[in-house]
Amino acid sequence: MNRFFAITIALWLCLQMYGVAGAESGVDVVTMKNGDIFNGTVDKASFTLTTHYGKVSIPDAQVAELHFGKTPQVIIITQGGAHYSGTLTEKEILIQRALHQPLPLAFTDIAEISIAPRKSRRKRRLIRDTVEALNGDLFHARIATTDFILKAPDSIQMLNRSRIFLMEFMQSEEEGESLVQVTLNSGAKLQGQLMTRRIQAEDRFGNHLELGIGGLNLLAFQVNHQPDTFPGYNYRKRIAPSTLIRDRLRDGTPGPEMIALRGGEFRRGDLQGDGDGDEQPPKLIALKPFAIGLYEVTFDEYDRFCDSTGKDKPDDADWGRGRHPVVNVSWDSATAYTDWLSQQTGQRYRLPTDAEWEYAARGGTGTRFWWGNDIGFANANCAGCSSIWDGAMTSRVGSFGPNPYGLHDTAGNVFEWVADCWNDTFETAPGDGSALEKPNCGIRVIRGGAWSFPPKEVRSANRWRDFHPRRSDDTGFRLVRELGGE
Repeated sequence: MNRFFAITIALWLCLQMYGVAGAESGVDVVTMKNGDIFNGTVDKASFTLTTHYGKVSIPDAQVAELHFGKTPQVIIITQGGAHYSGTLTEKEILIQRALHQPLPLAFTDIAEISIAPRKSRRKRRLIRDTVEALNGDLFHARIATTDFILKAPDSIQMLNRSRIFLMEFMQSEEEGESLVQVTLNSGAKLQGQLMTRRIQAEDRFGNHLELGIGGLNLLAFQVNHQPDTFPGYNYRKRIAPSTLIRDRLRDGTPGPEMIALRGGEFRRGDLQGDGDGDEQPPKLIALKPFAIGLYEVTFDEYDRFCDSTGKDKPDDADWGRGRHPVVNVSWDSATAYTDWLSQQTGQRYRLPTDAEWEYAARGGTGTRFWWGNDIGFANANCAGCSSIWDGAMTSRVGSFGPNPYGLHDTAGNVFEWVADCWNDTFETAPGDGSALEKPNCGIRVIRGGAWSFPPKEVRSANRWRDFHPRRSDDTGFRLVRELGGE
């Protein structure tokens, strides 16, 4: 009888402690930087961040994860997949635990928090505009600014938001104009300087935001469009959550964003019959699953490696560091970065093989470029792609839309080192897509074309080569992460 009474009291305490939300949806998990893990219910109605756009308050029922780095900065990921980053206005949280006293935990000691799904009585706000910031923030918000001033090369135009589908920020200055590409509802594209410097918005949680153009990557205007014709623009929504991988480094901060690809059979090489000899004949390859970077490795990411290892930082040619793809790196430097990242994360990172790169770059297509057989208008950065950077410089990663696999800049911007030794034909390359190696290999394959090369060189099948010690302002690299158990 005493045992039954004790169990009854324990169950009653659990229900009182966790409430209906805990009973229905599980327990929150707090992981500390020292490795300790605490289970319970986060006793907090909402999380408030100080961001670049103002105060952002997010109800706990809408929060899925919080990730804490070395600095006071925290990244909040909502149940809907939105990303917000900033500094929490409070210093600690309280964890309610069954049969234990409430536990206060300082944010400075926490690595991450996973919030169990909760039912919310808050009415869902139907907002379809999308904001993507340079720091990785991504969320839906209603863009309240109605008119935008665009200074084109030969005119100044006033564009009403009802005419705009996409506004992609190519190069920004915090206190000045920003170079943008505007896609209108009609499909026409305009390029020029955006003279409107501050943009008003309201997100779906009712937060009023002021967006400075210097911190933006993309605005997508959806309210005026028919949903069947213009679905909500959010490239992350095109990627199943299970395919997104972002390992954490030793200091708890997130590493590069990767997409897991299923692999399988595909035909590599010149499928149109008008390519170069080293792309022929087309060959059937069977690949194992692997993960590959959403973007080319950036200066931000590579500079962090240099700071950690004491290596010299490569020259950026005065184009800017940050989210520009790293250039002036040799094949040896690229592989040194992958080795360092492997040590930091405990996972196996490396350069893609020639076959893996082409499979990922094609995105399941068989056309010259992943978007079709014609170069089109401003689909990539190359000398003849009709972008604002053509033949002049690199563009920030993600300045152009993703291919069907969600990858950016697989055509143009910079050549990307891959693992293979150069061979005039890939007819003898391994059928499983592994790297082709040779004794005393001095020349390695580079893929994808670059800002300084013509459209023919940014085709998905195009292959080029370079001496592995060479550094160039048109060459960088992309990462592959091996998937365990395959």
